Amino acid sequence: MYTSLAVFALSASAAVSPLSKLVHLHPHAQADTRISITLVNKAPMFQDVKVDGHIYTVLSNRALNIKAPAGTVIYADSSTGTHHRGEVIAELDPTLNKKAIELK
Repeated sequence: MYTSLAVFALSASAAVSPLSKLVHLHPHAQADTRISITLVNKAPMFQDVKVDGHIYTVLSNRALNIKAPAGTVIYADSSTGTHHRGEVIAELDPTLNKKAIELK
């Protein structure tokens, strides 16, 4: 009797498996709509920036790549260069995609 139940369970799972493949298909990958920019620090000292509540330090003569949704605002978080703390450096929009912004 137990072998009959085991055979029945295995046959039932074999019959269901093609249907489960239809139900558990992975969704197609969505295109990445985030905006990608590079902040380049041309100043002789570091500059801090704030992006979506996170603070990043851009060292002198270095760059920082940022990838964020459109509408994200990049703020200066230090007053070490020409930008003062709290000043808006850029608001990301599609026209800025793959561009570089110089910090002086």
